[in-house]
Amino acid sequence: MGSRAGSRSAGNGKAIVPNEIIINVSSGETRVAIIEQGAFAELHIERDRDRSVAGMVAKGRVTRVLPGMQAAFVDIGLEKAAFLYVGDYLDEGQLDPEMVEDEEPRSRRGRGRSQRTPPKIDTLLREGQEIVVQVAKEPIGTKGARITSHVSIAGRHLVLTPWAQRVGVSRRIESDRERRRLREIVSRLRPRDLGFIIRTAGDAAREADLEADIKYLSSVWGEIQVRQDEVTAPAPLYSELSLPLRAIRDFANSKTKRIVIDADQTHEEMQSFIARFVADPKPRLEHYRGVLPIFDHFGIESAIDDNLGKKVWLKSGGYLIIDQSEALTAIDVNTGRYVGKRDLEETVLKTNLEAVQEVVYQLRFRNIGGLIIIDLIDMESAENREKVYRALQDALRHDKAKTNILKISELGLVEMTRKRTRENLVQQLCEPCSHCEGRGYVLSKESVAFKVLREIRKDLVRFGGRRVAVTVSPLVSEVLLGPARRATQALGESLGREIEVHTRPGMHQEQFEVTALDVGEPVPISLPWLRSRDEEKAEDEAPAEIPEPSDLVPGELGAVEAIANSDEEPPPAAPPVAPPVAAEGTPEDVAGALDPEPLETEPAETALETALETAIETGEDGSEADEPGEPLAPAPTPPLQLDAEAAEAVGTGDQTAGQALDEQAENPILPDLKNREDA
Repeated sequence: MGSRAGSRSAGNGKAIVPNEIIINVSSGETRVAIIEQGAFAELHIERDRDRSVAGMVAKGRVTRVLPGMQAAFVDIGLEKAAFLYVGDYLDEGQLDPEMVEDEEPRSRRGRGRSQRTPPKIDTLLREGQEIVVQVAKEPIGTKGARITSHVSIAGRHLVLTPWAQRVGVSRRIESDRERRRLREIVSRLRPRDLGFIIRTAGDAAREADLEADIKYLSSVWGEIQVRQDEVTAPAPLYSELSLPLRAIRDFANSKTKRIVIDADQTHEEMQSFIARFVADPKPRLEHYRGVLPIFDHFGIESAIDDNLGKKVWLKSGGYLIIDQSEALTAIDVNTGRYVGKRDLEETVLKTNLEAVQEVVYQLRFRNIGGLIIIDLIDMESAENREKVYRALQDALRHDKAKTNILKISELGLVEMTRKRTRENLVQQLCEPCSHCEGRGYVLSKESVAFKVLREIRKDLVRFGGRRVAVTVSPLVSEVLLGPARRATQALGESLGREIEVHTRPGMHQEQFEVTALDVGEPVPISLPWLRSRDEEKAEDEAPAEIPEPSDLVPGELGAVEAIANSDEEPPPAAPPVAPPVAAEGTPEDVAGALDPEPLETEPAETALETALETAIETGEDGSEADEPGEPLAPAPTPPLQLDAEAAEAVGTGDQTAGQALDEQAENPILPDLKNREDA
């Protein structure tokens, strides 16, 4: 029934239809394969959970304004905030060159825009402001979507540009007569407040087709305007068509002979869309009902797998190495099995000419964008370098994505850029390797084996005299028991016991376990919070140290020295006297409340010794030592010693009795020091 497409051509030798669109619709996923001139050129994939948001028009809210970057972040309802550059908010946004191009010459468009300095972003936008924007680039990797305020809605033949109220024509329409005809028709039919640009697909379009496109796009813009007033940001205002309908709109042309689809409902939607928007001659739409999956029937499934590899073979025997990273994509060209016929320069030239054709094909098929470096085989002849450069330019003319190429350098490098609007094929179909965590490599089995031995030697003190077992992957165990056997035995001699090597199938090559199989000698550890009560009691009963001289006042220093130098035991402390109780009444009442017996005073030396002994027993602050973790006990009241004058004052009801009691309560040493000074 149909032809089969291999990686580049028919897989079974049958003739293939020049241009076809093969669409596979399954639950949760839609895939579209574009076949051009018998070659599997592009693959587009859309899944329900991450449907493409490119082209979506939304009402967003500005969340951050960054004057230092001349940009702002806008919440449009996606997982990550979208990025808006000041130039995308002011200038006439750059549209896809395969879709629309302005009628003005390139030199005119280039002048003025590069010389004009945009104003500060914080003078145009503020946080919380609501604006209407369109997604220009989908979120890629860790980056959010890039948006523009210049909305453009694509139709079959035209693109609506409400921000530019003029008519443009795609440069890919080469005939000046046709360009004038199309511009005259659209200018006459369009609303005055809307602008349109005629797409390449509009070449030779009838007036009725253009009028239908203008009515459809005008109605879409009217719906956007109405919805804008009804919703609150962030909210979508317009979403792009589904992938099968976009494939008809963007890829079907007069050279497309047929479109094959395997889903009933999608087949009916496409029939209606083709009848309404596709000009004659319309492509033939077929409903595939075969037993095999549609991509297997046309040989596309195997072609996808073949083109995802890092190494791509050329027909001559050479090959490409495609290495994609976050920063750039590097493509290395090698002669491989191709040895040529006459001389080295001719061999290199033929390999490079074939390589640039394959490079452009791989760029389109994998949808590689951003910075691209092509490392060609070095060519001595400048003429040959120019031939390869022109061949690369010619091949890129068929690529719809915008590209920029620099001349081949003396080192044989080609630097180029390709516009990136969505994730490439590898990002869509693949994920970082869970085994190597995306690095592309793991530690070698030899490196892991010697790392295990180093870890054991590092903890040799702990493992000394104990049985030690290491558990590793099968490949690492082969090294420990083979090439590294001597090192393993030497380490076992240092331990005093043989090291056992255990193998665990399925264990990651970089993982290992070191286990002690028996109990070693206990290691003493001194931890304050693990002391027993007996140890704490013995420490509390130990004689306290004499206070440092710096902690005493000058009058006490001599007494401390005398006590320290004396061999005699200090006399016992006098019995404590209850502190005075504050009471109201006459001095006679206060005197009656005290001991009626006359108070005897102690010599100054005895009083000082008693005070110091009390201080040593209770601590520097007068409080008893408490057990760890218990709250500090209040300091007991020191013994009250009254001198003769104070006792006489109390006995006679002198008004200074209260002052004398207060002074002695605060510092019981002061009366004795005063008696010493009087003596």
